[in-house]
Amino acid sequence: MKIQYSMKSMDVWEEKRMKEYMESKIPRLEKLLSHFENDTVSLTVRAERFEKNNAYRVELVLEIPGKLLVGNEDSHTIEKAVDLSKDRLLNQIKKHEDQLRNKGKSNSSLKRGIKELGDDRVHRAIFDDDQAFESIASSETDSKPMSTL
Repeated sequence: MKIQYSMKSMDVWEEKRMKEYMESKIPRLEKLLSHFENDTVSLTVRAERFEKNNAYRVELVLEIPGKLLVGNEDSHTIEKAVDLSKDRLLNQIKKHEDQLRNKGKSNSSLKRGIKELGDDRVHRAIFDDDQAFESIASSETDSKPMSTL
């Protein structure tokens, strides 16, 4: 994973503390991203200190093939800002992986269900209202006989 740091309005010791703390959090991200090739994943860490509010903003931008994920958070300590933004990013990674795993499953299960049920049961399942189903079923029986299961 390629990592780039960008610090704004921070002292040298704050930058060092930020980098060291972030380096301790990187293995957790790498573990979730192990199925991607290292050169296809890049992480940009942006940190800024706001003197007026004595607060920090940390933004983590993760580029993976086909997706850009962003986790940002503000806090009064640099460690808490890093942890919160990392947690947001981890949730997005997990959600993206679930979407990739489930891609196409919903359509195939729906098609399989329609094939297994047959026409009149599909109408019942779609309408969830026996009255609406009966009105459609009666209009269909006027034009053609309904098959029995």
